[in-house]
Amino acid sequence: MKSTKQSSETPIAKRRKEQVITAAAECVRREGFHRTSMSQISAAAGMSAGHIHHFFGGKEGIIAGIVAREHTELAQLIEDVRSSSQGSDAVTAIIKQLPRSVPRYMDPGRAALTMEILAEASRNAEVAHLIQENDGEVRHAFRDLLGDRSPDIEARCEIVGALLEGLSARALRNPQLSTMVNQLLLQRVIRFVLED
Repeated sequence: MKSTKQSSETPIAKRRKEQVITAAAECVRREGFHRTSMSQISAAAGMSAGHIHHFFGGKEGIIAGIVAREHTELAQLIEDVRSSSQGSDAVTAIIKQLPRSVPRYMDPGRAALTMEILAEASRNAEVAHLIQENDGEVRHAFRDLLGDRSPDIEARCEIVGALLEGLSARALRNPQLSTMVNQLLLQRVIRFVLED
């Protein structure tokens, strides 16, 4: 899979790539990975298919860009938790960030895009590798944040990840989910999993 070009990009190139990623994410969310054509992405981005090909090489490269954007968002969240944990424990800092991070899992549009990419990962070894690599880096960062790499902490992080990612599946099944989830209860459950 061709990775997106990162080094020495001009601000205009970065904006154009983000424009393509945003347009492609919407097309894939709406049509699915295989039903989305480069011409659809081109039209949605307002850019020629050749220009998109120059930046990404094809749909898999665009998927890599979408995954990279998610990784950047999660890395920022982890950095925010790290910064806010100064003077307090990491679990408390994680709990304080939940009201900001949980809505991303309950957004039906984001959930649909995530499910499309995961479905493609089940069929495409390159996309699967990219997803697994990203997941490994995020898990590693959270274990470092908690200051422990024991199998117990790994298991706890997996349970929290399953709970949060499960909200995405529930958001697609239940459009009223965001109004039904008790944020305080969710915070207590996650604290219990991480601290018990």
